[in-house]
Parts: sequence; C-alpha cells; structure tokens
Amino acid sequence: MAPKLSYLFESPRGYFEYRRRVPKKLQVHFPRTAKGELMTEWKQSLDTNNSAVTHRRWVAETERFEAAKALAEKLYGQPTSKSDMLQSAVFSAKQMAVHYGVHPDQAPTLSHNATDDEINAFKQVTRDWNYSVKDHKDLILDTMIHEDVDEEQRAKDYKEGRWGQDGYQIPRKELDQNHPLVAQLAVLSGDVDTTMSSTWADATELYIKTNKRHKKRLPDKEAKWEVKTRALLDRFASAMNGPNTKLDDLDRQVVSDWMWNTYPKAGTRNRYNNTFSAVINCWNTEMKGKNVFNPFAGLSNKVLEKEEALGRRSFKPDEWFSYLSNINNCLNNELKVIGLLMLFTGCRTSEAAGLQVKDLKLGTNLPHVIFRTSSIRRMDKSDMERAVPLLAPLLDALRGYGTPPASDAPVFPNYYTAKGHENASTALRYIVRSITGIKDKDVVPYSARHTFKDRATAASVDPSRAEYIMGHKSEGSSKIHKQYGTMTPPEVLLEDMTKIYDTVDWGYYEYT
Repeated sequence: MAPKLSYLFESPRGYFEYRRRVPKKLQVHFPRTAKGELMTEWKQSLDTNNSAVTHRRWVAETERFEAAKALAEKLYGQPTSKSDMLQSAVFSAKQMAVHYGVHPDQAPTLSHNATDDEINAFKQVTRDWNYSVKDHKDLILDTMIHEDVDEEQRAKDYKEGRWGQDGYQIPRKELDQNHPLVAQLAVLSGDVDTTMSSTWADATELYIKTNKRHKKRLPDKEAKWEVKTRALLDRFASAMNGPNTKLDDLDRQVVSDWMWNTYPKAGTRNRYNNTFSAVINCWNTEMKGKNVFNPFAGLSNKVLEKEEALGRRSFKPDEWFSYLSNINNCLNNELKVIGLLMLFTGCRTSEAAGLQVKDLKLGTNLPHVIFRTSSIRRMDKSDMERAVPLLAPLLDALRGYGTPPASDAPVFPNYYTAKGHENASTALRYIVRSITGIKDKDVVPYSARHTFKDRATAASVDPSRAEYIMGHKSEGSSKIHKQYGTMTPPEVLLEDMTKIYDTVDWGYYEYT
C-alpha cells in the first residue's frame, strides 16, 4: 500500500513516482525537459515499491524540488535588462557562453540559398544545438542549487536540533544578481542582450580588470580611478551606439569628429584619447588572434597641446615671500606645514600630505625628509623616491608640530588620503587667491614647485641635481640616483639646497 505522502503516485506496475506541478511563472528557471521544453511538471520515478525505501527517496526528491523552486523564485526576481547587471558579470558570462558554443548568436542559421540536404539536416542541427544549451543550463542550475545552500546556517540548525523537523526549510543564501552563473543564465535565456562580436563593453571590462592587476594603487585611489574611468568610457559608448557597439564598427572619422567636438582643448583631448586608445590596445594584447583596428591611434597632437597649454608660472619673489608669510600665519597647523614642505622642498601636494611619521628624520645629524611609496601613498610613475635636507624655516615648523607617536601613522591625519590631497590643494589655493591676493590664474600652490626649479637655475645648480631634489624622474636625475645604489645621501644635496634658497631674485617677470 502506498504511503500517504503528497506528490506521491503509484504507477500501473506498482512502482512509486514523485510528481509535482511547477508554478507557471517559475518554469523558465527550472531545468528543461529531455526535449528541451519548459518543465510544467516535476516527474521522477522512485524506482521502488517498498514503503520504507519510498519514504526516504520521497524526502530526498522533495529536497531537490524545493531547492530548484527556491532558486527559481530568486531568479524570477532578478533583473532582465543588461543595465541592471554589472557589465563585468555580463562580459564574463558572454565569454563563457561563446567558449562552450551556446551563445544565442551561435544558434544554427539557414541561408536563403541553402541546399535541400542542408534544409533537411537543419532540423536535427537545431535540435542538437538546443540540447547543448539545455545541458549547459541544467549544469548551471544544478551547480547553483548546491552553491545556494547556506551551509553555515544548516550546520547551526543541525547543532540546535531544528534540522529534520516537520516543515524545516533548508536555509538558502541571498542570490547575487551579478553572480557569474546568474549572468550566464541571463545570457543563455536572452534576458540580457549581448552579441558574440567583440564590443566596446567587452573591451572596457577587460581594460579595467587588466589595469587593476598591473597597477597597484591604494584602495581609495583605485576606487576613484575606476569610477572616473568607467564614466569616461561610458560617455564614449553613449556617443556611439551604446556599450554593445562592435569594435569593428568604430569608424575613425566618426571617432575623430566626436573627440574634437567633445574635447576642444588639445590637452584634454590627448589625455582622454590616450585612455581610449589603451582600451583597444589592451584588447589586442590580451585577446590574441582577435586584433581590431585602433581608431584612436595617432589622434593625439602633442605639438598643438603645447601651443594651447595654459602656462603655470612660478611665484615672483615678492609673491613667494608674501605667500610664505601667510602660510606661517595659517592657524591650521597641518595645512601650514604642508605648505612649508612644498615651498622649501619643491615637492608635490600629494607628496607632502602623504607623509608617514617614519619619513621625517628630525633627530639625525642632518635632518631630512624621505619622499617614497608607503602604505598610505604610492609615488606616481614619473616621481622619484629621495631624501631631501630640511632647511631651518621648515625644520623649526616640523619640530613645533605635534607629530603622532606611531611611526606608521600619517603625519597629517586630515589630509593623507586622495580626497585629503584635494582638500589641502583647495585650502592652499584660497591662501594664494584670497589672502595673499594673487589674482593671476597661472599662479597656484603648485607654483612653489615651478619656483624651486627657477631658483635652482638662477643659483646655477646642476639641472639634474635640481630635478633629483624635486623628485622629477629624468635621464639626469636617474643617473644621480644610480650613483649611490639607494637614495642619494641628503648631505650631498645640502649645498645645492642652501644655494637655491640663498637666491632671492629669479626669472624675468613683466610687471604691470
């Protein structure tokens, strides 16, 4: 006699089978039937007429159905448009589908001039392809059913005695819409529109992933870089035919016209064009054998950029001393010392603001500061690590500054992040404009670096040594660096520094 269990039926031969209706709205997310059709009923023979065995197999089959149903319910609530799913997930899913030959674009097609044999064989070819897609989707669903289980919670339920009780539901994890398997199902089902051809979206994702692997950045800088880069690349995609624009369809003249109209200034146009070009070059490098024409190659114009460039000039002597006086009177002690570091070492804002306590060597025979890559700041590729002597005005300020005790601590807690560097630059610019009263837009806090170079020239300091002190990587400064194998000892640079700051008249300025 059959056990009194729901969804259990006895066949004419006396064997039991499990039969359960699949909710219509969930059918698309259940495994397909053997014929590749939507499953309307979950039907499985239990291969036994023994009541005890039947009960055990009924429990197991119920678990399988409930797992498939739980997954289908989650998939039912997932986005059905590509814009709702991360491009990175779609890109990976598309590549996987193409690899296994189940991408919608790989479906068999019948040419208008097909032969009779091709027409007769087409039905079987199509059936075989549909079976391949079905098998791939079933494999994904089966994998997800097992990955979906919250094993940690289930172990906890078992330990607390809840597992196996009447009505117990296997705990399931929240489904990530950007999970690679979810994205694959969306691609196979046509819920997201993708093309098998190489697209701008594909190249974008590959470029960002590759760039992040090859270039080490601090977390806040990397997040900012990715947001800005995606915004730039999305802007270009929107101007073409969207992210699905085929790389082979990019027309050089269309691209060139858009670049000139969108970025009239040569400097901006060159900078962004270099990024766009890098996207295509990355694709051609990483995807061997799939080279595409790079429509951005050769569009940069450095000569025009130089002609159009807004010249940043150095401080005039009276401006420099006036700015120095206002920096010394600044009530914000962190900002004051950052400004002095820039004035008396020619360093960048980020180099000064990104110092750690261990970078300040105030107790040595010759006090100095070390500019280098650390856990809170990375040097730009054009910058050089170096040790720079501290002259009296800067040294006095540092000794009077309340430096944190921990050696790894940032010297300037409010300004050491990427955002902090920007805030410091903005605050110093206010001192230049509103307090010092310099209205010339060509003069900014960074002009302290230009002034250092001009004073070095006026003091007849070897240009290579001046570049080394400033951390500007060049052929000459690199040779100086190599002479010592590590950093050039600060004692070697003291005479140059003294000569530079003994010079109080530098350059030619047309006073009006």
